Amino acid sequence: MARSEIVITAAPDDGLRRSLEFALESSGFRVDAHSYATDAFASRYARRAACAVIDDRAVDWKIAPGQFLIFARPVILLVSLFRAAPELQKVTLVTKPFLGGPLIEAVRNAITAAD
Repeated sequence: MARSEIVITAAPDDGLRRSLEFALESSGFRVDAHSYATDAFASRYARRAACAVIDDRAVDWKIAPGQFLIFARPVILLVSLFRAAPELQKVTLVTKPFLGGPLIEAVRNAITAAD
């Protein structure tokens, strides 16, 4: 089976969501964008996605560990400097606002590690 190049994203802020789409699409990925993690993980593309890029503000932390586990693919979690994210399996943290190069590198590394 060929490796998927679909990245699902979730960010409640329209500007951030569009920036994520632009950065990922400019790097050759297909993007399925959503406002919230719940919608992203329920997406019709979730089972075929290579990974997910999720903004910490898009997450319902009460159900996040279960969602991330069921997704069963790498997740890149975008966190602010002032937020402590819980330790989750297969989750890579990328600190906002430094999203360009570090984000694309994290996505490529996640996809390569999942192969």
